[in-house]
Amino acid sequence: MPRPSPRIGVIVPSINVVAEDDMITLARAVPQAPVGVHFARAVVDTARPVAEQFRQMLDAAPAHAAALAQAGVAVTAFACTSASFFQGPGADLEIAASLSARSGGVPALTTATAAVAALHALGVRRVSIATPYLDWVVQAERAFFEQAGFEVLAINGLQRRGGADIHDIDDGTLEGLVAAVDRPGAEAVFVSCTDLPALGLVERLEARHGKPVVTSNQATWWACAQIAGIGPRPGAGRLLRDALPWPPGVPGAPRPRTAPGGAVQPGSARAEAVR
Repeated sequence: MPRPSPRIGVIVPSINVVAEDDMITLARAVPQAPVGVHFARAVVDTARPVAEQFRQMLDAAPAHAAALAQAGVAVTAFACTSASFFQGPGADLEIAASLSARSGGVPALTTATAAVAALHALGVRRVSIATPYLDWVVQAERAFFEQAGFEVLAINGLQRRGGADIHDIDDGTLEGLVAAVDRPGAEAVFVSCTDLPALGLVERLEARHGKPVVTSNQATWWACAQIAGIGPRPGAGRLLRDALPWPPGVPGAPRPRTAPGGAVQPGSARAEAVR
C-alpha cells in the first residue's frame, strides 16, 4: 500500500469533533495519490469567556505547528475560523506567520484566510454568511470579510458558544440557517465554523440555492491543497471540483479549465498566505 504523500497538518480546538472527520473524508476521496492528514488538538478551557478560549488556543498553536512539522507536513492549518478573525483584519496572517516561524518555515494558514481566498477564487464579491456564533463574533466576522473586500449582504448566528452546542446542530437546522441568510444578490454562501457539520450538505445546498456554498473545512482543505499540490475532489462542492488544478500526469484528468472569476490575485498578502 503506498504511503500517503503529501501530508497536511491541522490544528483543531480540543472541543471540535467535526474538522478531523471532514479532513479525513476529503483525504480518502482524492482521486490521485494518497494524502496524509495529521492533527494536533489545542486545549480549550470552556469555563473561560469565549475570547479567552480563542487566545488560549492561539498561545498554544505555534508549539503544535512545530510538532506537526516533525511529521513532514507540507502545510499547517489553524482550523478555527472565529479564533482566526476575532482580533481583526490582518490577525489571521499574523497567526499564520507565527506558526510558520515556529515550524522552521513550513507554510501555514488559517481557516479565515482560506475562506477569503476560496471565495475570491470563485469570483465572489457579494456573499451571505451563515454562522452558529454569538452576536459579537458575528459582528467581528462581518468586519473581517468587509475589510477583505466583500459586500456582506446578510449574516446570521445561532448564539452558540462552542462544543456540542455547535457540532450537535442537525441537518434541518443548518439548512434553515442557510436558507434564512441567502439573498438573491449573493454570489455564494459561506457556512462558517470548522465544528459545524456542513460538508456533507454542500452538494444539496448548492443544488437548492443555485450558487457555490463554501464551508470552513472545505475552504481549509482547498487552501492546503493549493500548497501541497493536491488536485480536485469531486462530490464536495464547486470549490473543490472547479477551483483546484489537476496535478500534471494524472491519468484521466480533464483538460484544464479556469475557475469562475479567476484566481486570487498573485502577489497579494492573502494569495501568498495560501500558496
